[in-house]
Amino acid sequence: MKKTDEKGMHDGHRKRLVDLALNAGVDNMSDIQVMELFLTYIFPRGDVNPLAHRLLSEFESFTHVVDADVSELVKIPGLNERSAKKISLFGELFYHYTTARMGKKFKVSCKAEIIDIVEDNLRFRNTENMLLLAISAGSIITHKRRINKNNSAKVGISALDLTNFLTSAKPASLVIAHCHPYGSAVPSEGDNEAFDMVENICRTCGVDLIDSYILGEDGVFSQKDSKFVRTYCDIDQLKTAFRN
Repeated sequence: MKKTDEKGMHDGHRKRLVDLALNAGVDNMSDIQVMELFLTYIFPRGDVNPLAHRLLSEFESFTHVVDADVSELVKIPGLNERSAKKISLFGELFYHYTTARMGKKFKVSCKAEIIDIVEDNLRFRNTENMLLLAISAGSIITHKRRINKNNSAKVGISALDLTNFLTSAKPASLVIAHCHPYGSAVPSEGDNEAFDMVENICRTCGVDLIDSYILGEDGVFSQKDSKFVRTYCDIDQLKTAFRN
């Protein structure tokens, strides 16, 4: 009898969470309520409130939980490898949703729009990722490829893979970008060597290389122009700016 009562209590709590999200909006929910709501999709039954508290206590925020490595998640009591993998996949599902809304073909009219798309795909990654955008003569992004090396410290593309991508997509122009999670967007020596390789292959294939962008914590760096084309303010800088 007790188990039945507990089941009804948890079901009622889950319903209240869903109703709150729909009526008030997720942005108006507390961190623990958002975490609980998310966990109901991972665990179809039971009380997820204690687990929500443990996760937020360990990782501090919802985004840090989603970005956490599976090996770190499984250390939390109440999570096994399967549930940890489901949590880690949420970020990938979110990126798929946002890029799918953009559609396979998207027309760009300026470099700022291209940088926006690069940011949407790379800015908040917690491992190095690379993005290739094939652009037609009519300024339409016809093919997009993201390369993710998961836990690898470096990401790149071989000359053969790049040539195959250009041969398959047949673009008039190419944009290539990668991110430096937790570091500066300033290119390393290896980044500069890779840029030269990409530029040479594009020239050989008759493809215009619009730019190679690097995203870091401090902004977006253009390797073609050798300068930052977009900068990010950190919290301390914003506080200083408001005080002044």
